[in-house]
Amino acid sequence: MINLLRSEFFKLRTVRLTVWLPLGAVLALIVISAAVSLLSPEPELINNADVMALIGAFSILVAMMTGVATSLGITSEFAHNTIRPTLASTPNRSTVFIAKAIVSALLGLAIGAVAVTTAFLTGSLLLSVRGGDVTLSDDDGSLAAFFGVIILTGLLALFGYGLGLLLRNGPGAVSIIILWPLLIEGILSGVLSVAGVEDPERFMPYGSAFALVIPDSSDVSGGRVWGGLFFGFVALALVVAGIVMNNRRDV
Repeated sequence: MINLLRSEFFKLRTVRLTVWLPLGAVLALIVISAAVSLLSPEPELINNADVMALIGAFSILVAMMTGVATSLGITSEFAHNTIRPTLASTPNRSTVFIAKAIVSALLGLAIGAVAVTTAFLTGSLLLSVRGGDVTLSDDDGSLAAFFGVIILTGLLALFGYGLGLLLRNGPGAVSIIILWPLLIEGILSGVLSVAGVEDPERFMPYGSAFALVIPDSSDVSGGRVWGGLFFGFVALALVVAGIVMNNRRDV
């Protein structure tokens, strides 16, 4: 397993798309945080929750791009048949796919940590220069949202990998990752609402997970813990389904 993990880490860091997609989103988050901190007319009125609310909202883009990267990482292996040597050298396919899942999740956690740390430091330092005072705190939910960004990015990385493993089609997986929160869950929520289901948003895993990055998670149905657990279960279910299906397929 250790050798497999090393191999998968090597593959991820040598594939340009896997690196540049999340990196571009991280840089965009830093620029947005810096711009708002510099252009705010009253920096002394900006508090911890305000900064984390801004970072949390735009960190969703970082998480989605990380999910896109991990989905393309596995689908490209099937598309170009580079998965064959790996499976030939490790006959137990489940071990290979589990190793890829672990590496994908760790990649997401690392990207999330870099994104939220650099963006918050940039914003808080620029605000402090202009007379503001921003620090993370448990009282206003900013600290929970800080770690929530890291968790959401890790979960979306796992979600993207599971979706790619299940579909084995890059464009299809990417489309679902992007359209699921923007379109699919909106339609499903509307249908459930018409059917008489009360508060249907709590049954939408992707949307529920956004509570992780909101300082005041009470604004989202179910709250922070429910959103993280629900989306984590869905991501894990996709990975398990992908492993089961690929164990029954010919490459």
